[in-house]
Amino acid sequence: MTSALPADALYDILRGVAALTRDPVVADLARLVGKAPPDDLSIAFNHKQIGSKRWLVDALAEVLPAPGGPVWVLGAWHGVLGAMLLAEPRLTIPQVVSVDRDPRCAAVAETLNHRHVADGRFRALTADMMTLDFAAERPGLVVNTSCEHLDDVPGWLATLPAGLPLVLQSNDYEREPDHRSCVPSLDAFRAQAGLSEILFAGALPTKNYTRFMLIGRR
Repeated sequence: MTSALPADALYDILRGVAALTRDPVVADLARLVGKAPPDDLSIAFNHKQIGSKRWLVDALAEVLPAPGGPVWVLGAWHGVLGAMLLAEPRLTIPQVVSVDRDPRCAAVAETLNHRHVADGRFRALTADMMTLDFAAERPGLVVNTSCEHLDDVPGWLATLPAGLPLVLQSNDYEREPDHRSCVPSLDAFRAQAGLSEILFAGALPTKNYTRFMLIGRR
């Protein structure tokens, strides 16, 4: 059995891929790997995680390319989606606020997005999404890709200002113990969210589950 790829070898490979593709996100990932990456970084960058985020970025570029204010990403983990949003040339985003209640995430997210931290376009916040006051914060867009983890999706949405632009994702993967608000279909997700306006609605099948996404207004 072959051993796992050493960290320094992975670092060199990622730097090579960054040079080959000229992709600044890959270069930022290489820099993070060269420092002290978290143990679950491979999960944050696996093909399913990146595929669902790529789907989100592409859809947003089609229907809401210029949110009128900062984009707040809730349950943002290591800031990967923020990095992808800020790297997308089709989007005009003044700032990403990356929110996660796990205090270990902020430093990783800021390391990954260090260029955007330096120019004021990225900041990480340790907070529970259930306690945020978006009427006071006045974001241009709120992104929640973890609706299945909430106890009460309609209840959470009811706390948000009317007309607030939203990107929401959920799935039908009920076998995960922490998934408490899964939906069986896209129509069920529409009904659960109860948005006043829908700009995009779609489903992304994967091997074990289907991910659903809505872009619209509260």
